[in-house]
Amino acid sequence: MMTRITTYPATKTRRHVDDEDEEVPKWKSNLAERAAAASTTKKRKNWIKLIYNSSLTPEEVIYGEKEKDDDTMGEDDFFQVKEKDAEDYEALDAGKEPIDPESLKKWEDEEMLDSIRHLFITGGDGPQLENEGEEQGDEDNFGNEGDAVEDDMDEPSSPKPKEPMDRAAALAAKKEALKRKFDEQYDDPESAKLDFYTEKKEEMAAQLALNRAEFEGVDSEARTLVEGFRPGQYVRIEFDSVPAEFIEHFNPSFPIIVGGLLPAEERFGYVQVRIKRHRWFARTLKTNDPLILSLGWRRFQTLPIYSLDDHSIRMRMLKYTPEHMHCYATFYGPVTLPNTGFCAFNSLSDGAAGFRISATGVVLDIDRSTKIVKKLKLTGTPYKIFKNTAFIKDMFNSALEVAKFEGANIRTVSGIRGQVKKALGKPDGAFRATFEDKVLKSDIVFLRAWYSIQARKFYNPVTSHLASWTGMRLTGQVRRDEGLKTPSNINSTYKKIERAPRRFNPLVIPQKLQAQLPYASKPKLMKPQKHRTYLQKRAVIMEPEEKKAVALMQQMRALRKDQVARRKEKKNEKKKERAKKLEKEEAKKSEKEKERKKEVMRMAGRKSKREADMEEGRGRSKRRRT
Repeated sequence: MMTRITTYPATKTRRHVDDEDEEVPKWKSNLAERAAAASTTKKRKNWIKLIYNSSLTPEEVIYGEKEKDDDTMGEDDFFQVKEKDAEDYEALDAGKEPIDPESLKKWEDEEMLDSIRHLFITGGDGPQLENEGEEQGDEDNFGNEGDAVEDDMDEPSSPKPKEPMDRAAALAAKKEALKRKFDEQYDDPESAKLDFYTEKKEEMAAQLALNRAEFEGVDSEARTLVEGFRPGQYVRIEFDSVPAEFIEHFNPSFPIIVGGLLPAEERFGYVQVRIKRHRWFARTLKTNDPLILSLGWRRFQTLPIYSLDDHSIRMRMLKYTPEHMHCYATFYGPVTLPNTGFCAFNSLSDGAAGFRISATGVVLDIDRSTKIVKKLKLTGTPYKIFKNTAFIKDMFNSALEVAKFEGANIRTVSGIRGQVKKALGKPDGAFRATFEDKVLKSDIVFLRAWYSIQARKFYNPVTSHLASWTGMRLTGQVRRDEGLKTPSNINSTYKKIERAPRRFNPLVIPQKLQAQLPYASKPKLMKPQKHRTYLQKRAVIMEPEEKKAVALMQQMRALRKDQVARRKEKKNEKKKERAKKLEKEEAKKSEKEKERKKEVMRMAGRKSKREADMEEGRGRSKRRRT
């Protein structure tokens, strides 16, 4: 708050005093008269009522309610100087407290003035720390008066000599106070926990007390206009142009929360979020499928595009959300502050089976320059091959497309890199390309490109309080409801890939080079025989001894087979006998187990019967005694 300093003309009495005593400063003389003159200022107006709670025009507010209207003013009154009423000059200022002139005489004492000399820049050092609290109060009380005194002072007072001992004592006292505060805070663990909470509560209580004291003399209507409605007050809000469906379909079990939006939150744009499919949601989310978001104060349906950061180079589009990890999503909707959480739904119907929350996430950025790209792969085949050059076809459709991709990098399946050079005249879309090595006719040449994708501008607010709301349906749901068949695109069907078998030419070595090669390096390839040889044509006739040997071997093999079959049959019989024996043993074991269980149950029954008889006997004896 600025202090207004008024300069008054010097009177005869003031000159006479200055002549008699030149040592007294000018600002000390006539303090009572100056204070009385300062108190008789113009009457202060209640600007709050005049501005917020008044039907007066701005001119009437400035010139007062008694000012004449512009319509009643004549031509002669236009050039007349307006005179203000004397009562306005003589009235006391209602905004200041009345000052007693007698109370100002104490400032004529030198000791009183020296007590506040340290509050000014030229006043030297202050007193010790023990009187710091009292002097702080004096500084608050006489701060405005000290500013006026400092402006009117002609000669600054000489500072007092510094006292090293006083400064050391003040510093030691300050350290001691800090040490006591530290010990109080950290010696008691409970007080350390509640220190921050207690401090905030004290700050809130102090602010409430300050507001209460500030608006103590103001009526409730003016206070509401300036401060607004305080927490805890009951207000009645009236809305205009409310749809009739809101009243018809009103459900008291669902409370209506009234909130406000900032001006920045009413704008729309592309919002980038980090999203993760909920682990309890069964289905995978797909790009450009409608999704209902609950973001801030809004619930709306939009078409998100999912993407992933490809090594901080580009945002690559994803057709589906990845499993067990986060991804990015971009959609068109209301601008929201970063770090705002949200949840997503596929449907809001109560009869939906399974977990309804499909995804959760947080807002990252509102950058419209984010570009999402989709991988595009173009393939072609060479039809004319030179040393390091080849003519490629079936990759583009026109020379214009080739011109757009001039200089693009291409690659073959075998890993040979190349570059698009220039379009050819015929056929359409063919071009010349250079490679780092000679390519084959069977190689497939492909070009990897990136196609930019923009999110669709779709924003459908959820108006479930007006009627039963139904959002955009999926394509499959629309076909199922309408009974439509899925259209089949011929170009999208799987076709059998027919590839011609590769034929490699034989390695031809000139005769001169073969003659110079050593025998180990010479090709030892024999030509295939075209005709049957003598060995293939002749009939083989065995000798009598050979016939006997072959017959003997056949007999031995027959005996061996018969012996193996008999052994196998005996083994099977032994296995069957063993299985029967094991079955008999298992039957005996089961019988013994049943007998043992029966005996155990019989013993348990006898024991329980014995205990019951004992309990019954005790009861009879008690009855006899009674």
